[in-house]
Amino acid sequence: MPRKEALFLVLILIGLLLLSNTHLGYSFGDSIFRAVGIPPWTHTELDSGLHFSVIVGLLVIVSGYIGAVKFYQFRYPNIRSRIVLSCIAFAFLFPIVTEKTMIVLYYNSVSVSSVAFSKKNSHCSYRSEEANVKADCTVTLINYGKEKAVTVRPYLLQNTAEIKFEPMTISLPPHQKVGVGTAFNGKLLDGTSFSGWSNDIGIEIEVDGLKKRYGKEQLNAMQL
Repeated sequence: MPRKEALFLVLILIGLLLLSNTHLGYSFGDSIFRAVGIPPWTHTELDSGLHFSVIVGLLVIVSGYIGAVKFYQFRYPNIRSRIVLSCIAFAFLFPIVTEKTMIVLYYNSVSVSSVAFSKKNSHCSYRSEEANVKADCTVTLINYGKEKAVTVRPYLLQNTAEIKFEPMTISLPPHQKVGVGTAFNGKLLDGTSFSGWSNDIGIEIEVDGLKKRYGKEQLNAMQL
């Protein structure tokens, strides 16, 4: 019986992991689904449609909640409120825990793996004049280790225009998250002139010739 009771608490924990976002602003549940080869969305190209990881996470939490209340309510009359408060605390602390964990893992690293892009609070405004494009961006980067500088280049998500931006080198303090405002110049390779603002941006990070990309480049989606 104790094992069965504990199983419901484990279900709640699994559901919370599927629903929570990491410190980078990405769904941890989506990462789990992709790691086992299951698409987290019905339309995987645009991350749209039915969100399977969220649906499964909600179902698992509800199942765990109902079971936990059934088995624990006589011994712990406040079990309902305790579970709810625990879920809220988990969602709040999970991004902090993931960030601190990565800093510990990469504390002395000076590679491209020690730098990450956070889409939270990152955005760009774009404007083009003929073939020239300028992007004024605020980019949030996290330096887990001791890398002193990285080269970054934005690219458009969900846009019909094909643009190549010139990379910029950004200096970073060690073991910190920083929001950097900078302007990028680019060339319009294909598509029509446009202007707009978006917080759905992709970033390419390069250190010593090694590159890492965040976000999926979509050239067949709606124009800004």
